Amino acid sequence: MDTREIKQEANSLYIEVLPLLQINKEYERFLLTDLAQIVLICGRSNNEITANELLGFITIYALIKQDKERLKAVFDQWEFLPDIRLKYQKEALKLLLELQKEAPVTHQLFLPLMLKKMDEEKGTSFLNKTVNSLYRFAQSVVKADGNITLEEAGALATIWQLLHTYETDPQAFTNPAKTLQEKADAAEEPESLEKVLDELNQLVGMTNIKEEIRTLTNFLKVQKVRTERGLATTSVSLHSVFSGPPGTGKTTVARLTGRIFKALGFLAKGHLVETDRAGMVAEFIGGTAKKVDEKVTSALDGVLFVDEAYALVPVDSSRDFGQEAVDLLLKRMEDYRSRLVVIAAGYTDEMARFVESNPGLKSRFNRYFYFNDYTPDELVAIFKKMCKDSHFSPTEEANQKLKTLLTELYENRDRTFGNGRLVRNLFEKTIEQQANRLAVINTLTDEILTTILPEDIPAANVVDPRQAMRAPIPVVTAAAPDVAAPPVSSPDAMLDPLTTLMLQSLKPMGVTAKLRMTGDRLQVVFEADPAPDPVEMSALTVSLLKRVPWQPISQIQLYGRLPNADFPEWSREFDLNEDS
Repeated sequence: MDTREIKQEANSLYIEVLPLLQINKEYERFLLTDLAQIVLICGRSNNEITANELLGFITIYALIKQDKERLKAVFDQWEFLPDIRLKYQKEALKLLLELQKEAPVTHQLFLPLMLKKMDEEKGTSFLNKTVNSLYRFAQSVVKADGNITLEEAGALATIWQLLHTYETDPQAFTNPAKTLQEKADAAEEPESLEKVLDELNQLVGMTNIKEEIRTLTNFLKVQKVRTERGLATTSVSLHSVFSGPPGTGKTTVARLTGRIFKALGFLAKGHLVETDRAGMVAEFIGGTAKKVDEKVTSALDGVLFVDEAYALVPVDSSRDFGQEAVDLLLKRMEDYRSRLVVIAAGYTDEMARFVESNPGLKSRFNRYFYFNDYTPDELVAIFKKMCKDSHFSPTEEANQKLKTLLTELYENRDRTFGNGRLVRNLFEKTIEQQANRLAVINTLTDEILTTILPEDIPAANVVDPRQAMRAPIPVVTAAAPDVAAPPVSSPDAMLDPLTTLMLQSLKPMGVTAKLRMTGDRLQVVFEADPAPDPVEMSALTVSLLKRVPWQPISQIQLYGRLPNADFPEWSREFDLNEDS
């Protein structure tokens, strides 16, 4: 990649984040700190920060700061004035180290965490766009020297994980961050009910939940109108029980419910505060009351979401402070009946026992929402949405393997089946495997970087070891989707699946290949314009051969040529018997 492409990528990132910076200039600090961490992670993968990595950082820094002197150096003088280039390389390195020191916590990116919180509370959509732009910038930095090593592929996987990790110690934020959120709160515009309901409708599945939420919304709208006209109204209790398996969207729906209550005027803020037993029950006398009061206070004018609420009252709770937490919570629910909504969530049977354990709970929780496991088709839809949001595109063969895998996991499920969480884990493992596959490819186009192939989809035992009781799922090709692969017992039987795998892997690279067996010699001719890279094609061939169960091969001959050319541009020969 030449310096022009690096500058273009930095400029694209700036254009993407500019609307965010226009909302509040203070986001700039967190953006620059995260960018510094990304560049340093890339640099550490090769034990040095390259000139191109420094160029990428100083370019985006100058654009964000709108520093005319730096912009002139980057766009007008970088290639022609070595002294200027050296000066700003040193300056970029100094800025990177200074920003690293300012980071509240190492190995944590804070802007995604803040944007996730803002999107959830305000209904904005900055998170996915910003995260994807930051990842594309990281990709451009990694491939800046025109070559991607295994270590750099690992760095990309690390960055992707950090960009999609939204949990951290709340104390890690400094006061300016708190001020930033307060300013954002003050500047927000009222959110329409229609917008929140549209977000609800965009969720995958949950037909029964959507209908019940719409019914509740209509009821509350009528109650509001009757109140405004001075008519008698029915007493409204908004406290609810969300029951069902894990990963079925209970927290997401709870967050949307809070925003609906705010849009209707039943809550002033409508924000969501999540907690569980650990957040409410202490191990010593007097500690539980403090914990419960802190959670309730933070949730006032919004929703307190108590996950696995049944854990507050264990089966053997004679010497447990959980009952004290329940009693205090019930009192606070009464004290703040117009300012607090509590949603208790957990497995269906356990939640029934929890509610029946205390008459106060049974009288206050009279709305029940039952969440079901996602179907295989819905799990596939969730995965595809994750791909779309993160700029990945599975091939048709990858989609077929994905559907088979998720169907198997669904049919083998138990009550702890992860649903959406399992799909998130599957997606992350898929991106990691794709990064490992790309490590042997030198020329990374956007199509190659965004394409998900069947070999990127992990086996069931990788996604969920507890449920994977079957053998790994075979790749089903488009050419013969309903025909079982023949047992590999001859050169021809080995050549067919190898050819399929080879063509699938080469397609995103714009390369074709012709394979044939001559005795125990495998010959492969690669064609592309320009001619394919010999190191890249050699590494790919060796990698694919490992996936063929039986290999009657003692020698490999590889050739690279231009389309329709009579003579190859290069050739490579490997004697497998000597290697062994």
